[in-house]
Amino acid sequence: MPREFRVHSVPTRGETIRTAVEIAAILAAGAWALYTFVYVQQIKPLGEAASFSVPTSVDQSPTVDGVAFITIHRHLQNTGDVGIDLAAESLSVYGERIVRPSAAASRSERPARSEVRFDLRRKPVKLLYSMAKLREGAIGGSTSDFYLPPHSSADQDVLVAFPAKTYPVVLIVRKDYVAKAPIVPKEAIRIVKGSDGAYDLQSAVLQGEYDSEGEYPIRP
Repeated sequence: MPREFRVHSVPTRGETIRTAVEIAAILAAGAWALYTFVYVQQIKPLGEAASFSVPTSVDQSPTVDGVAFITIHRHLQNTGDVGIDLAAESLSVYGERIVRPSAAASRSERPARSEVRFDLRRKPVKLLYSMAKLREGAIGGSTSDFYLPPHSSADQDVLVAFPAKTYPVVLIVRKDYVAKAPIVPKEAIRIVKGSDGAYDLQSAVLQGEYDSEGEYPIRP
């Protein structure tokens, strides 16, 4: 009966080191993938603050029969790594007229701010448009939301028409309540009406409130 021979291969020291390095590389790649896709993209953003901007721009269309048409672009840009939501918003547009210049320049000097004006002052004289809205993130708001994923943007446009020569300048006043999504608990915000008939928003909590206003000249 023939004898059976079995050969056992004993790895060399170099092969053992190579195998250990390959195993370590595989484990390191798995750990890096876990860190990148789970921690960096899912866990870490939960602790980050919201980062965004709320710029406003205005475009004027050609004047028709003495009527000026302006389109107000209300931008909301999410520049961060977490989603944001708009809890409430308001927008008011005023027609302004030029105030007759006085004999002397207007000057204001305070410890925190100094200002001198030689230009023609403008004065809001007519409310042209006003709106305020509570969304899902506000107590008593509607079911509609304005959610923005990370690194995205959205616009809301408003068209306003008025006599071009009557108001050479318009004043746009905007207020937004923005917070990281989801907004829990809901924010206590209410709609109020001013003496000039414009709608505004009020809240005891100032965090997340962003006010802005700007003047825009109107072409006749």
